[in-house]
Amino acid sequence: MRNREGFLALLQELDGDVAELAKVADRNRRAWDRIRSGAIDPIDWGALGFTIHTAYGVIENYFVRISKFFENGLPSSAWHKALVDKMSLDIPGLRPAPLTSASDREAVLEVLKFRHRIRNLYGGDLDPAKTEAVQGVAMGLFGRFPAIHAAYRRKLADIAESL
Repeated sequence: MRNREGFLALLQELDGDVAELAKVADRNRRAWDRIRSGAIDPIDWGALGFTIHTAYGVIENYFVRISKFFENGLPSSAWHKALVDKMSLDIPGLRPAPLTSASDREAVLEVLKFRHRIRNLYGGDLDPAKTEAVQGVAMGLFGRFPAIHAAYRRKLADIAESL
């Protein structure tokens, strides 16, 4: 459906993902504020980790929508990293890259690694120092994502208007 209507529908879906990311990023800030205020129980670190995990899921969904709309293919193994790599590629004649800076790509990959770690804890606790380090990366990414989306949205809207 790479016609004008398809692009407009994709834009609405991506807008919805960014709105959802804002909600989750707010929960992330609240969890982080609790820890900074002295809440240091493993449950507090777990809540913080859950918000990072959830926010990454929203970002990944954003990228999956783009990939399906334009290319409709990911490898069956290691597709999560492959998806991030694809989102860093500007493919002339097909689609622009949503991730245009190496630092944003690295931030997404760092949060992806954390997501993998938290999904494979199996009853263990998060390491506070490592989680705090990822939190800094995640907060930066979550703060920049609306601008990443706005720039990408403009490119897609331009394509839609030319159809």
